[in-house]
Amino acid sequence: MRLTSLAIVFIMIIGPYLTISGIQSRMLHKDRELRAYYDQLVDNAVQDAVTVLAQQRRRMSDESGLTLQNTREIAVTHLFDALYYAFGVYGNGAGMMRVKGCMPVIVFLERDGFVVYALNEYEGPDGYTIMDYCWYPKKPYSGVSADGRYYVRYTLEDAVIVCDASSGEEMEGLFTDFTAMFPQFQTREGFEAVRLAAVSQAIEKDLASHIARFNGFSARMGVTYKFRFPRIEDADWLRALTDEGMLVFAQGFPVITGAPYENNAFGGARILHRPELVGYAHGGKLVYCRDTCRQYIELSSRPDFNQESLIRFTDARDAASQGYYPCPICRP
Repeated sequence: MRLTSLAIVFIMIIGPYLTISGIQSRMLHKDRELRAYYDQLVDNAVQDAVTVLAQQRRRMSDESGLTLQNTREIAVTHLFDALYYAFGVYGNGAGMMRVKGCMPVIVFLERDGFVVYALNEYEGPDGYTIMDYCWYPKKPYSGVSADGRYYVRYTLEDAVIVCDASSGEEMEGLFTDFTAMFPQFQTREGFEAVRLAAVSQAIEKDLASHIARFNGFSARMGVTYKFRFPRIEDADWLRALTDEGMLVFAQGFPVITGAPYENNAFGGARILHRPELVGYAHGGKLVYCRDTCRQYIELSSRPDFNQESLIRFTDARDAASQGYYPCPICRP
């Protein structure tokens, strides 16, 4: 067979594969774009909702008559309205329920515990089955000492409540007040580690029960996707625990190809009003401190201070991970 004939045969054989490969490549590219679009929609909706949450929480001190529950309900309304408009289903009952079916669990992270807003199935007053969101009572961020003698209720700050398991006595204070009972509390790193474990385990245990319940009746809502337990890394939990806010789990939005869509979106509402941490270069060293620190205020007011070196951090761990050292004056 001549060389030209071989080339023709080769093109005839390999051509369809090249065409299919090109189609698959374009599909993968469109799928990535679609997933990124979903991520942006969910993240923007959550950030809008927590902004409204923070505004409403501030109004509570203005004799507005608002309660904590009112602020949660307002935030949830803004979250779903933003998604309904983004997906073009606002006012369409079936379409709105489809969006809700992809976000069956919403967690409100608050200073002393968490509140879950989740889809559930229950019987209405007329005997008909109703599927809708329900509010569940606040649960504490609970843990227990290694020897089982003490129960601990953590907060998103340094305060803890310790309960003696045998006597029932409750003691409240900063974690540094209980170093004799909890060796891990002797350092901030140790305290943060056990607090992270207690908070994440408490929420994950609750999530598992809500997800299992939802998967039991979701098909009757027209949802064919089985909601999976979300994968949440320790780094994501650390970011979530820097402030009060909302944790939203979105799964099951339609995709073009590949694994099912899933996204965990957190929005911090800046409700705890922690002093902000700033990083800057000083004396050939990268330093971070509170924005109220006298050293930072003095240095930043000098004409020779390098304003371009300023950077802001959410917490000390974020600063340390980028090579910054704590200020010896304010000890953030």
